[in-house]
This record gives sequence, C-alpha cells and structure tokens, in this order.
Amino acid sequence: MLPAVRPWPTSLRARLSLAFLLPSVVFLAALIGLAFVAARAVLEDEVGERLRDTAAATAALMPTGLVARFRPGNERTHQNLLGRLRKVTEEVEVRRLFLATLDGISLVDTAPDAPIPGTPDRDLAQDRVELECVARGETAASVLYTALDGVRFKRGFAPIVHEGEVVAVLGVEGSAVDYAGLDAWRDWMVGLAGLALVALTALVLLFSRALTAPLRRLARAAARIGAGELEAPVRVPGGAAELTTLGRTMEEMRAALRQRDREMQMMLGGIAHEVRNPLGGMALFVGLLRDDLAGRDEELSLLARVEGELKVLGHIVEEFLEFARHKPADRAPVPLAGLAAEVAALVEVEVEVEGPPDAEVSADAEQLRRLLLNLARNAAQAGAARVRLVPNADGFDVVDDGPGMTAEVAAQAFDAFFTTREKGTGLGLALCRKIAEAHGGRLTLENPGEPGARFRVRLG
Repeated sequence: MLPAVRPWPTSLRARLSLAFLLPSVVFLAALIGLAFVAARAVLEDEVGERLRDTAAATAALMPTGLVARFRPGNERTHQNLLGRLRKVTEEVEVRRLFLATLDGISLVDTAPDAPIPGTPDRDLAQDRVELECVARGETAASVLYTALDGVRFKRGFAPIVHEGEVVAVLGVEGSAVDYAGLDAWRDWMVGLAGLALVALTALVLLFSRALTAPLRRLARAAARIGAGELEAPVRVPGGAAELTTLGRTMEEMRAALRQRDREMQMMLGGIAHEVRNPLGGMALFVGLLRDDLAGRDEELSLLARVEGELKVLGHIVEEFLEFARHKPADRAPVPLAGLAAEVAALVEVEVEVEGPPDAEVSADAEQLRRLLLNLARNAAQAGAARVRLVPNADGFDVVDDGPGMTAEVAAQAFDAFFTTREKGTGLGLALCRKIAEAHGGRLTLENPGEPGARFRVRLG
C-alpha cells in the first residue's frame, strides 16, 4: 500500500511559511496582474491614438479627388498613390499603409504581400466595427492582435473625404517599435514580481525561523529532561511572551525534577546503606553458623537456602541502585573482544564477537559491560547457549540462540519492574536501555516473536 500523501506539511515552520507566503503570493500576483492589465490598456490606447493621428495626418495629405476617381486596373494612378504611401511609410516608420473601400476592398497597399487591387483585404474582415466608424467620418483604432506566429499588430484608420463624402479608408499598421513599450513594461513587471517574491520568501523564512528556533531549543531541552539529563539549565528564550513563559515553566520543572531526583538518590543511598549493613551481618553470621553446623547436612541445606536468598536480596539492592543513578557516560574506545571475554567469565553461556577481531566502539566501558552482562544473563536464563556480538555502523547487535521473545512480552520488556521470572526485579532491560540512552543511542529488540533474540545497541 502506498503511503498517504500529506496535503499539508507537518512542521510548524513549514506551516507558518506557507500560511504567510501563499496569501502574500496570491495578493502580489493579483496586484501585479491588475497593474499589468491596466498599464497595457493605457499603452495600447497610446499606440492606438498615435496610429489614428498618423492615419488622419496621412489622409489629409492624400489627393482626395484622385482617390475618389481611382479604379482598380488604372496602373498609373495606382503607382502614383502607392508612391505617396511609401514615402509616408518611410517617414513615420510604420509597417504598412493602405487604401481600401468602406466594404474592405483593397485599393493600394505598401505591404510586400499586398492583396491585388480590387480584391477583398481579408485582414480587414476583423475590423468591421472600425470601418463603420470611418464611414461616419471618425478615426478609429483596432484592438491589439497577435498572429499565430506571435507577431502582434494594431491598426489605425482615418476617412478620406471628398466633397463631404467618405470615399475611402486610409489604414496604418504599427511597427514593432510601437510595441516596445509594452514589451519593456511586461519585462519590468515580471522582474519586479520575481524580486518581490524572492524578498517576500526570504522575509517569511526569516520570520518563521525566528519564531520556531526557540521552540526547537525548548524541544531539545524537553528531550534532555525526558532522558534524565537534569543538570543543564533550560535557556529561556526571549521575544514572544508565550515562549518566555513556556521556557521559564520548563526551567522550573527541570529544577524541581532535579531536586526530587537528588532526594530520591539520597533516599535510595540511605536505604541501600541501611539494608547492606544487616545483609553483611547476616552473611557473616551464616558463615559462622556453617562452621558450627559442620556434618549436619539437613541444617546446612536450610542454611544454604538462607544464603541464596541473601544473595538474591543483595542483587536486588544493587539493581535498584544502578537504575536510580544518573552517571554520565565517560566514553573511550572499548574493544568488543575484550568486553565479550569479561562477560563470558561471569555467565554460563558462550560470548563471542562475530566479525573483525579488532572491532571496537566508543562507550563507557563499565556501563557497556553492565549492559552486555544483563543481556547475556537474560539469554542464559531463557535457555540460550551462545551469545554473539555483531558490529555494525552505529554500534553492535547482541544475538543469542535462545527461544526468543514473544511479541506480547517484547511490548513491555523495557518497562521498569516488568518481569516474567518469579524472582526477577524487572530492571535488567530497563537499565540496559537507560545505558544506551546515556550514550545518546537506543536499545531495541529487532525480531520480536522470532527465535533467537536480536538486540540492537545503537551508540550515538
């Protein structure tokens, strides 16, 4: 199944950026679009006005009687009028000057591909409205057209009046120079929009970063507090009053937790001291009693059970103290082969390194030994005969050949005080995870529900 596509980003910084940027971009685009449309209309009107004036001025220079008498096929008159139009074309720098009847029949045209005199000028078919204005004796200008090849054109029209009657239409088609202002305005507006968008994006990103940076610092501080690092104070951010209040509240929480943690450690240390002394005395008396009961097997058997329970109680006290302490990791290179040998001497399973014999990790040797010892003891108690250390990029895996851990047990295995053994404390795996987190890493079970437990020890 494909992952669901999130239509909206999840990070606060991205959401703030989009929340500010999208409306601003839409508003800016609409404003620039309206400005461009308005400016284009003004420039088009200016071009149209110039073309109308040119057409009117040219019409005033034409021999109206000669135009009125001209008929297609009269080559002499055609050349006379064509010469006049070409001269004007060169002087005013337009693309085309032409004479036509009011119903669009070409008379004289300076264009290289001009229609034959006496035939319809198909270009004028789209200017019927303007020709009607000319028939009333008015000047007119067409809209700006864009041909299929991208060439733009606009025409101005003026009537040629002879003896009070409109006898022909004089048309002027603008040159590329007429549209240079439109092109320059368009390029200027596009450039302005691009610069405005870049500046707006930069401002929004800076604003969102300034707003979310204190939140990220507070999030990192919260993560440190959650990991049990209570000594470093929380830096209270300035700026928004809400962020300052949140930072101050987190600092008060950290200080309160540190005080409670210190009190808890002092209490546990006192309890351990008070428990250890009686345990030591009882162990001494058990030793003396064993000497007195020499040869009395039944009493010695009961005494051995008492001695075993004393060792269990001592082990529980040690595990509680280890779990309660917050000792920072003093990292140094730790050879995995030496670590495996030390642990193998303390447990009843084989512990070996699978991989390069000189593999090592950067960790606190004492804490890492405690972690591996707990995992190896758990493996032995589960019935495993062999434990392998497999180095990887960010630490190593601890793999045994036991029956594994069911998914139900694995879901709670790292919770403090959870155990499936009758005399277990439930602190072994919790302490292992705590050691890994003290190194900036993580301890996870990679294969719940499968035989042969594989624990991944990540060391940050």
